[in-house]
Amino acid sequence: MQPTAGLDAFQILVAFYLFYTAWKGSGTLYNFPGIPKKKAGIVRRNLRIIYIIGGVVSLLDGAVSMLLNNMFSVSYTEEGAEIVQNYTIDAFPFITYGMLRSISFGCIIFMLILLAGVFIYLRKQQRG
Repeated sequence: MQPTAGLDAFQILVAFYLFYTAWKGSGTLYNFPGIPKKKAGIVRRNLRIIYIIGGVVSLLDGAVSMLLNNMFSVSYTEEGAEIVQNYTIDAFPFITYGMLRSISFGCIIFMLILLAGVFIYLRKQQRG
């Protein structure tokens, strides 16, 4: 078992929690005091959309991280890092270590921007 398998599994659980929260439409992820009642419905709808997007990106990142950690082994030597490809997928011969790392990094950056966007959006809704 890979050392990062727990983190990858947690990321997939977060994705399913975001899907569940978006489907349910209520819970602690919707509890933001100070939002006027007239805007509450629109804010809830927008948050549901944002949570679905976040769930998709989190699921993608978890799956890509699992594939990366199983498909490639990284060992560190005095000369630097040595990356070994453990197996290939015949249908997708173009998959490389760098490509999977770039996708994972892009997903993480997207999630950080999404979280910052939710914070800014909610602060704007609370003010006016």
